[in-house]
Amino acid sequence: MAIIRNVRGGTVGLNEEDRLMIARLLVKAGYAVKIGYRTIPGNAKGKKEYIVEYWEEKEKKIEM
Repeated sequence: MAIIRNVRGGTVGLNEEDRLMIARLLVKAGYAVKIGYRTIPGNAKGKKEYIVEYWEEKEKKIEM
């Protein structure tokens, strides 16, 4: 599993539209995708970093 995330302390991050575009491209390329967030460790204010996780799913054969 791989994760795309914003770099901590960066001034420009990925907005929602950017995250959705990345997810769309990954899905079209055959990956399973999950968009979510994590609380930044050690931050007293509970700030979040948004992430796009993706991985290859094993193909399920459908027989007719």
